[in-house]
Amino acid sequence: MAFPRLVRVPEPTEDALVARSDDELMELSRAGLRSAFAVLVERYALRVVNLCSRFVNDAQLGRELAQDTWVLVWQGRDKYHGGGFVPWLVTLARNHCRNDLRRRKVAQAHERGPVTDDVPQSARQLDTLLVEERRRRVRAALSQLSAPLREALLLRYAEDLRYDEMEAVVGAGESTLRSRVHHGLKALKQKLEQES
Repeated sequence: MAFPRLVRVPEPTEDALVARSDDELMELSRAGLRSAFAVLVERYALRVVNLCSRFVNDAQLGRELAQDTWVLVWQGRDKYHGGGFVPWLVTLARNHCRNDLRRRKVAQAHERGPVTDDVPQSARQLDTLLVEERRRRVRAALSQLSAPLREALLLRYAEDLRYDEMEAVVGAGESTLRSRVHHGLKALKQKLEQES
């Protein structure tokens, strides 16, 4: 009995994969092509790390949750059916962060380490310290907002999602999301003014 001759189809080159859309790369990933998945990871790795870090307000924990998110993306690649990879990815990352926070029963966002008493050596260092202080104040004020308001602000401004993309992530209507962003900005402003 003669067996049919199997012809091995060469995998696409990395250059060919980089030019493909997110949906095409996910389709190839669903077929098990790890190099296509690697292109997606490379394309969005920093964005997922930043998103997770902002959601939990902790850079180290954010990096860990981002790695977990990519494992979830690989494991759930068969559930992706096209139509917007970024909102799907943001939804997975957001849900994973929320679940982790819930498991850890974290009520308050983590604060940065203590401020050092080093005297700045130059105007550039002073500017850097001032920018970091402003960021710390904004993070602290954000952590005091309710979860829906904080989430709306992070998705809109930190992740730069459009309202229709936010709808896909959060599952709330556009008018609700616009209201959350409006009230979130107002509350954030009040908290920052109170601190001054």
